[in-house]
Amino acid sequence: MTPLLPSPEHYLYNLITMTSSEAKRLWRRSIKEHFDCTCVYCGHIYELHQLTLDHVHPRSRGGEDILSNVVPACTKCNQDKGSNNWLSWMRDKFGITKREQLILHHIN
Repeated sequence: MTPLLPSPEHYLYNLITMTSSEAKRLWRRSIKEHFDCTCVYCGHIYELHQLTLDHVHPRSRGGEDILSNVVPACTKCNQDKGSNNWLSWMRDKFGITKREQLILHHIN
């Protein structure tokens, strides 16, 4: 399993020489593997290449590109959530689920 580090920059400084794009690719992969290739919103399991990364607090609303703000999501959930508040959107879509705790634990 790929180590889970806070940002792509940490891969540049902690691993054997790699380019910035390689470090970012490794960082993105590590997040998906950390969550066992599961969409945090719907709970379905996907192949690595089928998952996207979602900013829990959207970048359009000041969210950062850091580990505690990025989670794996399937394309459908990522697009459906858009720039909405994740908790409101998730409860409207799925009701109250145990996956909320997974996200809260990750972002706090």
